[in-house]
Amino acid sequence: MDSNRPRCGCGDARAGRRVAARRELDWGAAGSTLDAVRWVADHPDLANLASVSALLSMPFYLGTVLVYVLLSRQRSPRLAYTTGILLGCGFIGLSAVEGYEALAVALAQDGRFDLTALAGVVDQMSSPSGIAMLLILIPFSFFGLLTSAVALWRSRAVPRAAILLIPVYILVDFFLYEQFGVVPGFAGPAISFVAACWIASAVLMARRAQKGDRR
Repeated sequence: MDSNRPRCGCGDARAGRRVAARRELDWGAAGSTLDAVRWVADHPDLANLASVSALLSMPFYLGTVLVYVLLSRQRSPRLAYTTGILLGCGFIGLSAVEGYEALAVALAQDGRFDLTALAGVVDQMSSPSGIAMLLILIPFSFFGLLTSAVALWRSRAVPRAAILLIPVYILVDFFLYEQFGVVPGFAGPAISFVAACWIASAVLMARRAQKGDRR
C-alpha cells in the first residue's frame, strides 16, 4: 500500500511494502495507507477488480521470465540461467505478496475490523514471515532484472533500445517512485509493459521475416 513510507522491523523495507500492496490500493488512495484501506472499503468493486487482475497477471510474469531465458541462452547460457533462477525466486516472493495483498483487501472490506488498526499492521510488515517475503522478493527481483538486461543485450536477439528500458524501469520504480516519490506509481509498470511488448513484437516480426526468406 502506498503510504508515507513508515519503517519495517528489518531495516528499510519500503520498496517491499509498496510492491506488496500497490496495485489494488493506489487506484483511489490519496496518500497514506489508512487512506488506501478506506478507499478499498468504500470501493469494493474497483478494488476487487484490481486484485483479481493482479492475480491473473502472474502467469504472464512467469511467461516473460521463460521468454527472456530462451532468447538469451544461446549466446550467454550462464547469464540466461542465472536470470531464470533469480527471477524465478523473485516470482515466488511476488506470489506470496499477491496473497498478502488479497488478504489485506478482503479484511479491509469485511467490516468487522478497525481500519486504522488494519492500516498499521499492513504498514509494518514486521513479522518473520513478512520480512522473509520481502527478502525473497526485493533482492532477487532487482538483480534478476539487471541480469536479464545484460543477458538480452549480449544475445542480440531483440532491439537494444527495448533492453535499455529494463534498467530505466528499475531506476523509475525502485528509486524515483519508491524512495523519492517524484513520479506517479504507474510510471514504472508502464515502462515495463512497453519494454515487454517491444521485445515480444521484435521476436514475432523476426520469425515472420525468417519464414518469408525460406519461402
